[in-house]
Amino acid sequence: MVRPDERIVIACCLLLGAATVLIAPALGYDAWAWMVWARELTDLSLDTTGGPSWKPLPVLVSAPFAWIDGLAPFLWLALIRGAALYALWLAGRCAARLAGPAAAAAAFWFAAFGLLVSTDLPRTALYGSSEPLLVVFVLGALLLELRGKPLSALSLLALAGLIRPELWLLALVYAIWCAKRVSGRRPLVAALVIAPPLLWMIFDWVGSGGLAQGAATAQGQTPTSAARAAIPALEVVSRLGDSVVLPVLLLALAALLFAWRRRNREVLVLALLLVGWVAVVAVMAQLGFTGARRYLVGPAALSCVLAGVGAGWLIAAVPLRSAKYAASGALAILMLGFGLFVLRSDARLLSVARLDAQQSEQLSGAIDAAGGREAVVAVGKPAINPYEQTGLAWKLNLPLSEVQATWGSTEARPNWQPPAVVFVAPSRVAGPKPAFGPGVRSRKLSSYGRWQVFRAYR
Repeated sequence: MVRPDERIVIACCLLLGAATVLIAPALGYDAWAWMVWARELTDLSLDTTGGPSWKPLPVLVSAPFAWIDGLAPFLWLALIRGAALYALWLAGRCAARLAGPAAAAAAFWFAAFGLLVSTDLPRTALYGSSEPLLVVFVLGALLLELRGKPLSALSLLALAGLIRPELWLLALVYAIWCAKRVSGRRPLVAALVIAPPLLWMIFDWVGSGGLAQGAATAQGQTPTSAARAAIPALEVVSRLGDSVVLPVLLLALAALLFAWRRRNREVLVLALLLVGWVAVVAVMAQLGFTGARRYLVGPAALSCVLAGVGAGWLIAAVPLRSAKYAASGALAILMLGFGLFVLRSDARLLSVARLDAQQSEQLSGAIDAAGGREAVVAVGKPAINPYEQTGLAWKLNLPLSEVQATWGSTEARPNWQPPAVVFVAPSRVAGPKPAFGPGVRSRKLSSYGRWQVFRAYR
């Protein structure tokens, strides 16, 4: 295969990622929280007691741009969208390298397409979640290891450990093996293993006053939490099957069978890494952590790499050239047939994301219509549909703990307290509407787009 310069590929992915922001500039709940924390970090006023669980890397990446109004969200979203595109390239490169020259072309395309139609990579990229960057770090580490650069590979795993704590154990295991190959640089190896959990806890302590705030938030029982299942560990395993299309699982299994017969150590170790990663997530779910499916985006990406290898080896094993074309076509049709369902779902999600972006923009107008930031804050802690809490905190330049998110709000238990300016949007993309409980009086202040604004008091 003829490979373009890696820097050109990265630049093209970032440019395309930036272009997609113009189509749907939608940030999700977590991403807006990272923007708030990035701004607070630059102001030395970090407060992580509200919002989602803390993670360092998105905040550290966004902090240098947070002081320029509106730039950090755009750059972060462009980076994540570009990372998702680059992840497809890396999946193909890893599969081609593992499959060998005779099967490289087929392995590249099947791995890349398998990752494209995985359930969570496009969706997390659409809303600015950190998973695409995680996949880039993990696949980049795999490719560097295959090229004989263990220290560089460990550096990328350390960066991945600033996104997901599951990587800490995997990085430790790799570091022990890596230390034997770079004996003269063992202090650096140790530092790369220690730094991610240390930075994670230091920033969480600075922002919350405790070391367990992030862990406590991550153990919150959401409706889709795997910890709510009868056997959380088994639920996590089943979610891995849901995160990729069926042909990916079958082709990955074919790769394992070929690797076992050929005694291919690299592919077998990769499969072991995949199983170990899923096992860590499963154990954490058993201990009460959410075990969300997007936590498995890394193992899903590794499954796609294995699937690419399996496809390449299957096609290469066909003796006749005409039969190879037929086998390639059959596998491609099978992959495309299953992938179309995911692509259709992603297309529908794109329209929702555009609506979400429009609604977020209208929220700025709703704030102005209510008298502006000072008028809103003067009443008390503002309240809003739960999915928009972090976005409102960003727009009002408030800590997340100073904006009331009305999770599970009902008239019996409103889950917010007046006096407050209350922002109410349709529940489709903003989450359940704030409920006005007994004894709470309200006066409508204004309407703007999809938003209605009330002043609530007793």
